[in-house]
Amino acid sequence: MTAFPPVLAKGLRTAVIGLGRMGLRHVQVAESLGMQVIGGADPSADARASLMRDHGVPAYACFADGAELLAALRPEAVVVATTAPGHAPLVLAAVAAGVRHILCEKPMASSLSQANAMLAACAVSGTRLAVNHQMRFMDQYSEVKALIGSAVLGPLSSVTVAAPNFGLAMNASHYFEMFRYLTDESVHDVTAWFELEKLANVRGAQFDDASGRLLARTASGTAMYMDFSARSGWGVQVVYSCRHGQIVVDELRGEMKIAARQAEYRTLPTTRYGMPVDVENRTIAPADVITPTAAVWSAMLAGVDWPDGVAGAHALRCLVAAHASHRAGGMTMALDSPALPAEEVFHWA
Repeated sequence: MTAFPPVLAKGLRTAVIGLGRMGLRHVQVAESLGMQVIGGADPSADARASLMRDHGVPAYACFADGAELLAALRPEAVVVATTAPGHAPLVLAAVAAGVRHILCEKPMASSLSQANAMLAACAVSGTRLAVNHQMRFMDQYSEVKALIGSAVLGPLSSVTVAAPNFGLAMNASHYFEMFRYLTDESVHDVTAWFELEKLANVRGAQFDDASGRLLARTASGTAMYMDFSARSGWGVQVVYSCRHGQIVVDELRGEMKIAARQAEYRTLPTTRYGMPVDVENRTIAPADVITPTAAVWSAMLAGVDWPDGVAGAHALRCLVAAHASHRAGGMTMALDSPALPAEEVFHWA
């Protein structure tokens, strides 16, 4: 991971809109970078009280409404950490208020048209927008990226994610960005089969998310299969299959196993899949939220390789393509298909 000097963030007048569990972690991130947290907004009086009590933000700088905060405080940088329905309106309001740097939680928006409006507004104003897809700053992915394509493992063939009921928009969306990051290719098409079983959303009855299975492919044919069933309640295992071997990562336990054909067998055809291998076991530092989110800020402020609005919109388009595919009975949907509903608003949290 590239390190940037902390002076880029130091003293930046920053506000956080949305003070739930993740929003308060964003406050911690800002403080860790030396930003000046000048205010926050949340409809919950308890959330605002936490900001005042635990982070010393004065009562006059705590608002129930994000738009009121933007008008009153005029921050230089803003975190939008509300649920998805608030993302587009608040990003657009922040741009209109002259905010120069915005970090928005995922999914980026609730519709494709909202995402397009966000991108257009930021392009006109010169505002830098990041979407908090932090995969490139996490060891469990950066180490894999350094291995695939090497002489030892060869090129990546596929990724298989065996996961619990973590939600398509809530968590599976991160893996679209991970897949794009690892392959250096956009997803070309998505095929999805959702389960009919519906479980109550922990963030409220007004929100809905999907469980099930999907297949994403790049134009060159590299594939990612995800199984995120409502019938599964623990574990995230990711298998990266390459020409000469596999990388298996237990993301919750922080374990990585690398098995690669011994050098003298690498030129044999793939049908000789039982050849002797060398095995290496690694321990990965447990993933936390603070460190990779701080890295997103640092990269955006430096203007170098951050998960920008285009990356966020790509992940969002994959989500919409998955819904369109499921509704069409599992038909494969290209991301550039005119059949994707641009105006439909999805009820993601």
